[in-house]
Formats: sequence, structure tokens, C-alpha cells
Amino acid sequence: SSPIKGEERGDRFARAVPRHARMISLHAYLTPKEGNEEALESAIRDKWIAAMAEQPGFSSAVMLTPFPDEELTKLNALKPRSTYEVVSFWRSESDRKAWVARPIHDQVFSQVEDAADSITFTLQTVEHSWNLQDPI
Repeated sequence: SSPIKGEERGDRFARAVPRHARMISLHAYLTPKEGNEEALESAIRDKWIAAMAEQPGFSSAVMLTPFPDEELTKLNALKPRSTYEVVSFWRSESDRKAWVARPIHDQVFSQVEDAADSITFTLQTVEHSWNLQDPI
């Protein structure tokens, strides 16, 4: 725990905004079906994220791939279990839920599901950001 209390760090804004209304991040972990690496990458990049980027409340997204195993071993770093990690940032969880409820989400995400062997995800609340633009 930090010896500096929240208000002394300038956290008054974060404390004033209810947790459900704060910016959130969605972390999706995806592994392709055998032989579907290119199809999955294309579905993520050209369909899912492209449509997501047009939605109200969307801020930004990245698609990440792991460092080579030998480099991670040298660094004593964890080896990701997935081939791709997609991190998207949203103004709020309600904005993200609204996107998931739109028919376009199912249209584009079904292509991701078709090419993926596994998809898992988690959500996190953005407590602080540096150079991340809030779309408000």
C-alpha cells in the first residue's frame, strides 16, 4: 500500500465517479484453431476491432502477440497461454454492454469465434491512465 493517501495523489476525480461509470478495459485472450492463424488475425483486425472502433464510448484498442518463448525465458517472464490478446478501452461498462447488444457485434464476432479454438476474457476498471484519451 502506498504511504501517500489517494487525495494527496490527486485522485479526487476517480473517487467522485461511481465504479460502474469509470473507464474500463476488456482483455480478450484468443487462440486459433489449427491452421486458422491468418483467418483469426484477419477476423480480429478487419472485422471485430474495425466495427468496435465505430461504436459510441469506444476509446482505443490494441492487438498483442507474445514475445518469442526463448526471449521470455531469458527474462524469466510468464509465457502467455493465448496467441493473441486484444485490449479495448471503453468510456464505461454500459457503453461496452451496448456494443455487445448490437446486431453488428454478433455479425463480426461470429467470424472470430469460427476461427478460434479458445476465447477467454476479463474486464478491469481503469484507475489511472497516461496518454489514454477518454472519449467523453
